[in-house]
Amino acid sequence: MRTKIIQEGDITCVELSGYLDFEAAYPIADTIEAIYRKTGDGHARVVIDMSALEFVGSSGIASFVKNLRVFNKLRMKPAYFGVKSEFVKLFRVFEDQHAFEIVSSKEAAKQAAIVRFEEWQIRTLRSKRTH
Repeated sequence: MRTKIIQEGDITCVELSGYLDFEAAYPIADTIEAIYRKTGDGHARVVIDMSALEFVGSSGIASFVKNLRVFNKLRMKPAYFGVKSEFVKLFRVFEDQHAFEIVSSKEAAKQAAIVRFEEWQIRTLRSKRTH
């Protein structure tokens, strides 16, 4: 499995390709976590392209999805696109109150990341004014 990081303005696109297996789950999570740490404030705008990722057995995907759940709890959780039906089914099984944001295209994912960031900025500014 391969991971490619592409910076597109303020958006970080993580392209996943190849075959997902058990060993790949943790390095992917570490890569995404490093992107969030790099911003210093945890407010990275991340989109994850799964269009070239292939499903290989449930053990690999279960670990993969469980690791990704951590990022759903962040205010700036990633938006996913190109998600094949096998992955969608398991995303839905493993998600908790923090749902995975799965959209239809890269543009929709980028827009979701921008909107989430803008909403956070508005809440933060409003909070600063009232305190």
